[in-house]
Amino acid sequence: MMKDKEAASRRALRITDQFRKDDGMYYDFRCDDDRLTITITPRATQDDAGEWRVQAWAGRASETNSLLTEWGTTRADALRAVGDSWASRRLELGLPTFDWEAIAKALGTVRAL
Repeated sequence: MMKDKEAASRRALRITDQFRKDDGMYYDFRCDDDRLTITITPRATQDDAGEWRVQAWAGRASETNSLLTEWGTTRADALRAVGDSWASRRLELGLPTFDWEAIAKALGTVRAL
């Protein structure tokens, strides 16, 4: 019974770390053995493509081939755009599958959205 709970806990998407850095907030997620980092930053210049930028990557930060960046008028819009981009490029980039609605819900619980 305990092993079933441990296995379910490993499969469940969860925020494992969150911290503020100079340019915004960083959120680390874990689901099974997959790791996802999301950053949420506000517009820094007039030339930025939107009010909010969301970047997401799987694995370690040094693996920038999986870095996706999207902009939106709200944090939720930018997250939705990055989730759509992730889903459409997942096979091309060899990205793990994540439940972006669950990610949005988790970010909502920590008042990130």
